[in-house]
Amino acid sequence: MTRSRLSDVIGGNTSRGTLAVGIYLIPGFPSWAASLEALELCIRHDVDFIEFPAIAEPQWSHRTGPLIARALRDAEPGTDAQRIGWLLRAPVRVAIVYPSAWPAPTTWTAAPSLRAGVSGYLFETDPPDITDYAHAAAEDSAVVIPAVGATAAGLAEADRRVIARGGGFVYTSLGPSTGARAASLTDLRRTRAQIRAIRPDLPVCAAFGINEAADVEELRGSGGCDGVIIGTAAVARLEEGTSAFAEWLKGIMAAAKGGDGT
Repeated sequence: MTRSRLSDVIGGNTSRGTLAVGIYLIPGFPSWAASLEALELCIRHDVDFIEFPAIAEPQWSHRTGPLIARALRDAEPGTDAQRIGWLLRAPVRVAIVYPSAWPAPTTWTAAPSLRAGVSGYLFETDPPDITDYAHAAAEDSAVVIPAVGATAAGLAEADRRVIARGGGFVYTSLGPSTGARAASLTDLRRTRAQIRAIRPDLPVCAAFGINEAADVEELRGSGGCDGVIIGTAAVARLEEGTSAFAEWLKGIMAAAKGGDGT
């Protein structure tokens, strides 16, 4: 399969002995000004990719933790021009597809601007079969990103199918919901080995319950992943203010890349 831009970006970090970093931000939360400043800080600190919600109705599964759910509800509504302007600032982005946004492969109900230039789609809930979604994503020059959990003893058959048909990287959750971590480093290393047995071309990014620089440092030295994705902690720091977010992000990037984060 053709490598996606995401695979190249994350794989480049692996070859340098660093971790790729993805940050989840919500346009309009806690305000449009704050979310734009947070995005600019991510760009300035060389965050590898941005995740953002593609959502049409306030509906989500138990995997969306309470802080992210509240932020999705409370985000300031914006115009299509604001959304496009925000999105186009991020050079590499992943749309987190909530059920209302893409209910069927041929039906997209969220704002069309949310698809512009997206590198990958990651479903908040798992479709029974991603084949047709993957074909539709390919028309946008994008991929459907496989998602698996690291807490089970082995990959389920459904996991193996989505890994075989997906692209970009494998999103590997360390817990049951955003902000919660349950998997050990041993669990993560085992899951990565199982993924690579199916798709050695796909990097592995760990998510859920990664909060501070120390968590990133631990994962960087674990041999269990090629990147980290942080959502709940990023949203929480941004809610404290852009200065708190900037200081937190500096530490995260230093832990992932080495150095002082400047």
